Amino acid sequence: MKSIFHIFFKVENTRPSLVLICLVFAGLAEAIGMSSLMPIMTELSGGPQEGSSDLNRMIVSVLGEVGIAPTITNLLILIVTVLAIRTILSFTALTYVGYSVAKVTTNLQRKLIEGLLSARWGYFASQKVGRVANSISNDTNRAGKAYLTSARVVAYLLQGLVYVTIAILISWKLALAGITVGATMAGALSVLTRISRRAGYRQTDRTSELVTYVTDALNNIKPLKTMERKTAFTAMFAKKLMSLKRALQRQVVAKQAMTYGEELILFVSLGIGLYFTAIVLKIPLPELLVMAVVFYNVVNVVGKIQLYLQHASELESAYWRVYELTDEIMLNEEINPGKKEPALTAACRFDNVSFGYDNGAVISNAMIDIPVGEITVLRGPSGAGKTTLIDLLTGLYQPDEGQILIDGVPLVETDLHLWRRMIGYVPQELSLFHDTIRLNVTLGDEELSDGDVLSALEQAGALQFIEALPEGLDTVVGERGTRFSGGERQRIALARALVTKPKLLILDEVTSALDPGTERAICDNVCALAERFTIVSITHRPIWSNIADNLYVVEKGTITRAEHPAPVTETV
Repeated sequence: MKSIFHIFFKVENTRPSLVLICLVFAGLAEAIGMSSLMPIMTELSGGPQEGSSDLNRMIVSVLGEVGIAPTITNLLILIVTVLAIRTILSFTALTYVGYSVAKVTTNLQRKLIEGLLSARWGYFASQKVGRVANSISNDTNRAGKAYLTSARVVAYLLQGLVYVTIAILISWKLALAGITVGATMAGALSVLTRISRRAGYRQTDRTSELVTYVTDALNNIKPLKTMERKTAFTAMFAKKLMSLKRALQRQVVAKQAMTYGEELILFVSLGIGLYFTAIVLKIPLPELLVMAVVFYNVVNVVGKIQLYLQHASELESAYWRVYELTDEIMLNEEINPGKKEPALTAACRFDNVSFGYDNGAVISNAMIDIPVGEITVLRGPSGAGKTTLIDLLTGLYQPDEGQILIDGVPLVETDLHLWRRMIGYVPQELSLFHDTIRLNVTLGDEELSDGDVLSALEQAGALQFIEALPEGLDTVVGERGTRFSGGERQRIALARALVTKPKLLILDEVTSALDPGTERAICDNVCALAERFTIVSITHRPIWSNIADNLYVVEKGTITRAEHPAPVTETV
């Protein structure tokens, strides 16, 4: 129960006080309406009878003091009015809660995405994509529903207090009986709530694992189909589904047991209660009928509280898992201690830089000069450490030894955000968004005009084939850019890197998957760009030696400068 209250009262950007005020006044209106039933029943039965309760006499007295005759017509008008007010207030409170669900969900999604983009690279690179995708798309939506359900629990708790108060005013024995039955129901059904909570956590965790496997499967679907390996993979996938299925089955059983168990206890308790009050206590019929309504509502509200408490228990796991991931991300936020603004007017320099991951050293004593306005090529086989050098240059990792200098200023003293805004980057593992060419170039930056986009496409050698498309910049590129050839995708990615007019252009194995003819065309483009940008290209392809102003050979973490790169001719 404590965790449910925490969700309702502590969620950011909501106003629980507004909801509570509406619900409290709705409860007062309902109390007045329910209490007014008693004088009506008394009038219908021929007037006050022996043994009438103090509440009946008090209502008649209060109505007389405010100038309302306790006639059936007046009482009916009063009941209809206050219950209408109660309905409006309850509607207002829970409608606001409903609107807040969208706010809760989107705020959680925003915090997750902002946190991920601000996290240090080492943490991000170690995360499972499926876990993150599941939290953003699935868990945040369930967390929003958990907030809605927790609000309903609070609403029914307040309603229950109203009915208990009315019961006490009618008869403390009635109130005690209602509380006893309600407590018995809550105790009997609480085990189902615990089952639902455990099943909810299993569902959340198993779904996260499942989404991770689905993401990996979709990324590898071509080799799975090409090598006819889908049978074994499907069998492994089925084992993951079994665990999720068992969690969902437990939830269904617990939910149905809660519904029908509540009804059984309610009907038995109502029958016993009516017999006791009518035969043993000999309560007058008008008050007996009102007491029956109140008693029913007391027990029914307890059942509703238990039902929504169970539902909230199923959903709260998603809420807490999202917050756990958000807190974890915040603890791994990237530190940007530098304050100096970079300019890049002379050169970048690796000064005796060494770096390694947990499994050992990758770069040893690197000495590299990257002069402004020239093409610097880092050539070597896969796994030699070339991409790690780029990760160090962009500040994604910090050297274990030595330092990286920008115009003689250590990178650790430079504002990383300003430094990265000066960089255009084309990665090796190219992936375009399933959206328009325009969005793939601008990445959603609304300050970039179509003129900027067209200029970047022209520099990248992509304008000619894009202008030939019927929809031009509005052409959707397809999943991962599959509508275009490898060379065309590379040119769109190159335009993405150029559109912000960077000072440093980094090309990471941009031609590794291209045929020699397309590779030569890309190299020609790069040569033309050398007049405007400082270019760093990492590659294992020999042809890049032909266009290098500065060539460094990277092998097993050791960097050697080639003083006079010899022209290389590749056979097509």
